[in-house]
Amino acid sequence: MIVVKTKPRTPKWVQKQLEMSKYVGKRKHSSQMTQQELDSLHSRLRSVKKWELINHVFDRIKEKGINVTYDDIASTVYHCDIIEYKIDYNTRINRCEERVVVRSKAVTNGEYNLNVVYNLHGNKVVTVWLNHINDFHDTLNWSLYNPNMKVFGVND
Repeated sequence: MIVVKTKPRTPKWVQKQLEMSKYVGKRKHSSQMTQQELDSLHSRLRSVKKWELINHVFDRIKEKGINVTYDDIASTVYHCDIIEYKIDYNTRINRCEERVVVRSKAVTNGEYNLNVVYNLHGNKVVTVWLNHINDFHDTLNWSLYNPNMKVFGVND
């Protein structure tokens, strides 16, 4: 009898985490994304049935006097522009996480758009803030962005 020893396979989620770790702290601006990347992110955001709001969201709403409801925040994924995609490392769970920053097309608090950060791995809303409707970030620091960054979930 011949016994063949093979290397144990690395689980797919571990492989993905290892690949994501190359991009921790990196961002990709929507203007640097392909239409396929944007469509994929919109699809992933919209596929979530229920978003969990972490405590920080409620703190920000109170601190900034933002007049929004859960439905306003959760429905932003249907009427928004994607601003950026980024990979963060969550030290509490020792995992890389994909986050998407979006800007609502709806006007709230008089003359502001709601911005929401969604965590695609935990289906959580991480934070919210307001930007004036005429603020298009002309002073954006482009050195924070990597046009060659991989957007996971596209052709995976």
